Amino acid sequence: MASTFTPRFNLEKPANNDYVDTWDQVVNANMNKIDAALAAVPVATADPPAPAAGQMWVRSDLSQLRIRVGSATLQVALSPAS
Repeated sequence: MASTFTPRFNLEKPANNDYVDTWDQVVNANMNKIDAALAAVPVATADPPAPAAGQMWVRSDLSQLRIRVGSATLQVALSPAS
């Protein structure tokens, strides 16, 4: 069975038994793509004191992606809820 790929970032989703003993190559390649895609988003340990509309940042613990929309700060959890 052949791998499939995600539509936005072309991350490889290996099919069962496609990468026996070499799965790390696919996982590492996917992680590099994710890291490159997030490189433009600044990392912050706390919310900026006065974020501008449209400003985005990722919490340094990688728990949330936040974006300022008008006067509201929207949050998206990046880690599974416990």
